[in-house]
Parts: sequence; C-alpha cells; structure tokens
Amino acid sequence: MTVGPTKLIALGVGLLAIAGIVAFVLSKRHGPTSVARALAVAALQNKVASVTGISGLARGIRIPVYENNARQPTSVMFGRTAEPVAGGKYLVSDLHVENYSHGLSGTVTNYIIEAPKCLIDPASKVASSDGRMVISRPDGSFLTTGIGFEFRQANSFLTISNEISTHISSAGSSLSKPLNP
Repeated sequence: MTVGPTKLIALGVGLLAIAGIVAFVLSKRHGPTSVARALAVAALQNKVASVTGISGLARGIRIPVYENNARQPTSVMFGRTAEPVAGGKYLVSDLHVENYSHGLSGTVTNYIIEAPKCLIDPASKVASSDGRMVISRPDGSFLTTGIGFEFRQANSFLTISNEISTHISSAGSSLSKPLNP
C-alpha cells in the first residue's frame, strides 16, 4: 500500500488538529503550566527516542539475528519491557530467547532461554544477568537452571556461572530402532 503526498499532508493536519484540541482541553482542566510541562517532557522523550531508538520504557521488544543472509531469524530475543541504562544498554524484564533451525519440513525451536531480568546490549546482541535463568528444549527433554549468565546471540554461546542444575529425560525424544544384524 502506498500513501501519496496529499494523504500524508492530510494526516499531518489531522494529527496537529487533534494535538491542538488535546492541549486546549488540558489547559482548561489543569492550567497552562501543566501543558507546558507535558510538552517539554514529550520533546525530551522525542529527542531520546531519536538518539537511542527506544523512548523511555519500551514494551514488547524483539531482537532477531539472521545468519548468512537468511530470510528467517536463527535466534530472537524477546522482552516484556526494556528500560535504557548507561552505555546504550537496556534493562529487560521477562527475557525469552528462542533459537531456531529451518529446514524443508519447517521451523524447529531448538531451545528457549528465560530470565526474569537481564541487561541487553543490542549493538553486540549480548544478554547477561547475575540472576536466575533457565534454558530448556520445548519438548521437555532438557532443562538447565543456574544463577548468572551471559548469552552471545550472534554465535549462540551461553555461559552459566553458578548453581547449575541439569535435567535430561527421554520425554519427546525419538529413539531410533536398532538395526537388524
């Protein structure tokens, strides 16, 4: 769908009209100083968003990694919220990482990493935390928990620091039949 310049101008005029009405209503209800404060905060958030790409508290983040010009991601980091911190990094809540294999039979999720809170560096695609984490296979055949981790999404390299516990089961795994002699 393409949008011509006339439609864009009409949309811009409509948005300006709506913003003017909202400012008028706010000034009647709360006085002109609250409108000035709201506009200053909006301008500051806009500047932060233009520099970092995330304004204030972002919700529903998604950071995919594509390998070798692939059309589908080999790994995706998800988070419920992301709050900017120093150095271009973000404090993410409810981290959920999925790693995929793509083949003729479709897409398979190899493993899932979950952590309540972690620090993400989007530039280097690294997630780390000194808190609890879990890595598991979707079929339940493998589960590892630990405290403290670093996950390098670009090469799918995971380091778990402390209190590591691993559980392996045959649930969901397909065992091959022995060959006849």
